[in-house]
Amino acid sequence: MPANPAPGARIAAAPAVFTLFYPFFLKGFHWSVEAGSTLMPALMLALAFAVPALGLAVALKLGRIAQPDAGQLWAKRLALLAVAAPPVYVAMGVLLYMAKDPIADTTAWLILWGALAISGLLALRRTPVLASPAAAARQASGAPSLSPALRVAHGVSAVAILLLFLAMHLSNHLAGLLSEAAHRHLMDVFRLVYRAHVVEPLIVLLFLFQVVSGLALLRVHTRRPADFFRTLQIGTGAYLVFFILGHMNSVFIYARSFANIKTDWDFATGAPTGLIHDAWNIRLVPHYYLGVLFVLAHLALGARIVALNHGVQRERADAWTKAGIVLAALIALLIMLGMSGLHFAAA
Repeated sequence: MPANPAPGARIAAAPAVFTLFYPFFLKGFHWSVEAGSTLMPALMLALAFAVPALGLAVALKLGRIAQPDAGQLWAKRLALLAVAAPPVYVAMGVLLYMAKDPIADTTAWLILWGALAISGLLALRRTPVLASPAAAARQASGAPSLSPALRVAHGVSAVAILLLFLAMHLSNHLAGLLSEAAHRHLMDVFRLVYRAHVVEPLIVLLFLFQVVSGLALLRVHTRRPADFFRTLQIGTGAYLVFFILGHMNSVFIYARSFANIKTDWDFATGAPTGLIHDAWNIRLVPHYYLGVLFVLAHLALGARIVALNHGVQRERADAWTKAGIVLAALIALLIMLGMSGLHFAAA
């Protein structure tokens, strides 16, 4: 009996296949909103959010395998890539627009994920070569190890980003729920800090370090068994890799260099049409919402590891982490409501 009973190839390839339809869920939302439907937009948006959710679910299932073979490892990483579908789709749209749209983004998306789905199915259907017990032991002992210094540096840089930029940036966006004027006022104040000549390059370097170190950590953790919290940690990490790179491209290259526009409230909310009523901008709703949710959840999950390493009881650490994730979801929702046009005070 095999040591690592594999899930069915169809289940493992499901995230890539389902992700093929991601752009059409968003288009369906836009079309149904414009048609005045009431239930269909909620269904279409739920299906869009179900794409990364399915990726996490399959990654969790594959994470239970103690020693994954090459096909299972590829399927797990493909599931984690499906989690990052929202920022990948946004980045693809921006890059193709900058290239003057040589191909429609939906066409490029179908080609990309069609190829990935086929590769996942082929990888899982290959018959693995059964290794001798001695070879299996050598393979297990030769598995990549985590550098304690890299983990610490990854965590320290995350705290630095939180203090120098993220706390102010999210507070600024939360103020948008009060009014656009409140958002703009706080933005002007906070930018005196994180856009200072010395601070902004440092923040960029910290984000790039997060991406590089995060990819190194992902490489190791995807080869290891993972429980719910570890799967959620690496899943949110995979999302943030693409979110950070795509967001930096949108701000520093597209907005500041290519289009020469201000990265203010209008830029973030897709003015003048807004996020909800524009066929292109609707992709920013899951992109932004999950970006806020996952960055805060990732911080909470990292804090859980630190707490466990310092002797905190697992039950308490797990409870606080779950509470942190719920709070992150609420903060993300409030930010998105403000960005979608809901304000509690007059502008």
